[in-house]
Amino acid sequence: MQRPAVGPCLARRGPSLLWLVLSALPVAAQPAEVPLALPACRTALGLPASASATTPACAPPEDPLVRLERLEQQLQASRQRIADQQAQLAAETARQDALAQDLALLRQQLRPAGAQPAPAVTPATVAAAQAPAAAAATPAPAATPAPAPTPEPLTYTPGRGFTLRAGGATLQLGAEARLLGFSTSRFTINAGQPLVVSPKDPAASYDLSAQQSTVTASFQGPKWGEWTPGGFALFTLQDNLLAEGYSFTPVAFVGEISNGRWRFVAGQNFDVFAPRDPDTLPNGRLASSGNPGAYRPQFRVEHSFRKGSDFEGLLQVAGSAPITTALPKNLDLATLPDEELVEDNGWPNAEARFNLGFGPLVERAGGRRLRALELGVSGVVGQLRVLDNIRATAPLTLVSDRSEVTVWGAALDGRLAIGRSVGLSGELYTGQALGEYMAGIFQTYNRATNAAVPTSGGWVQLSVHPSDQLRLAVGYAMDNATEAGLFSVQANSTAFANVVWDVNPWLQLGLEGNYKLTTYDTFGDKNAWVVISEVLFRL
Repeated sequence: MQRPAVGPCLARRGPSLLWLVLSALPVAAQPAEVPLALPACRTALGLPASASATTPACAPPEDPLVRLERLEQQLQASRQRIADQQAQLAAETARQDALAQDLALLRQQLRPAGAQPAPAVTPATVAAAQAPAAAAATPAPAATPAPAPTPEPLTYTPGRGFTLRAGGATLQLGAEARLLGFSTSRFTINAGQPLVVSPKDPAASYDLSAQQSTVTASFQGPKWGEWTPGGFALFTLQDNLLAEGYSFTPVAFVGEISNGRWRFVAGQNFDVFAPRDPDTLPNGRLASSGNPGAYRPQFRVEHSFRKGSDFEGLLQVAGSAPITTALPKNLDLATLPDEELVEDNGWPNAEARFNLGFGPLVERAGGRRLRALELGVSGVVGQLRVLDNIRATAPLTLVSDRSEVTVWGAALDGRLAIGRSVGLSGELYTGQALGEYMAGIFQTYNRATNAAVPTSGGWVQLSVHPSDQLRLAVGYAMDNATEAGLFSVQANSTAFANVVWDVNPWLQLGLEGNYKLTTYDTFGDKNAWVVISEVLFRL
């Protein structure tokens, strides 16, 4: 039923009379909205004179108590929604903080020595980055926010170990129990680290070794201005690379401070020279077969720079001890005239590397974040002192013949990421007297002339990740030292292929095959087949 039109004379009586007339109509006759089309009625109600499709309806006013109750319910519901959102935001913030800390530690442990460290992540930096979003989500008449959940001081992540947080600092502890089995067709040096084929007669053997089990610790302290202190330690059960016994030995033990651009590191650290490594099961990483690099006391300065997200560079400079702690140093006093001693010449070695990365960081198979291409060039220069013909001239007095040997080396390394799953990497080097850097087949000088031994070599590897848990790798490496003298090793090479399966975060299984060929100055070529199996449990 249509409502009769309201005349101009009624409109002149004012809004109250108009409302009385309208309310007197039968309920069924009152539509939900009454368009006010007459100019006089619109003027009386204080509306624009012209009618439009958006003209408000002439509806009865809501009871104030009903309206108050409705608004209070809406306000309470809005406050509850905000509190729920803030609680979700706080929980997600805590989760992101824990994930960022774990990821930063994992990248530091897995990256090559020349790779740029990830910027330090602390609870304070995460909170500062998320503060604008939290402020925008808070309404002007802020309701009491739900308290943010406090992160547990001690957490455990399977495969990543324990994380302890206190006072803005984070300490992460991890361990790997690794058992390697070596099945060889001929004796190699040594049994738990097949590096060089022995000249002895062929004798097949099978050995088990747990020397390459490790314990790691990573520390990140509270910020000091714009600087973040930290530290990293890596221990192994192997005294040195050629030892067959067990010893709890620090491979790396460093402290550092960084601000995201500059980084200063001091302690026992990996070499800056030729830092890239192939993916082999033994931790020797083809030492003496074409892959230089060891560890030693060192002070390092790094500077990183970026241009957008598609380019970054890293410059590293270090002063390091000329003698590595990765090789045994024994002197038999009973046979002094036949002994020769190599030591530093009173000065540290100088090492440097310049690395460039091209393309954006992309998540790739196996949890790796890599740029499309990385290229690095590195070098080392220093001196060693060789003491031979050692003899006693008076009680507690020893004299010897002394020779100085100049150490130098240059290396080029690179890595190419092809899609998500395929990668090509390698390294080439040349130099002399690089025995302390695991090159020249451990030979630094010619024992007959005390001259430096020139050396050159390198390695190449193709890797494929069929899935995030499975990795395949195949490669070849070669080391040459043709002027090392009589009874020396002139060449040493290794061809390898392996498969590694991460069954779950705490269990890894691996299998590798090696073909090794060692050429002696006197004994000729000696070869061996080596099959290596791995069972690894992570804390």
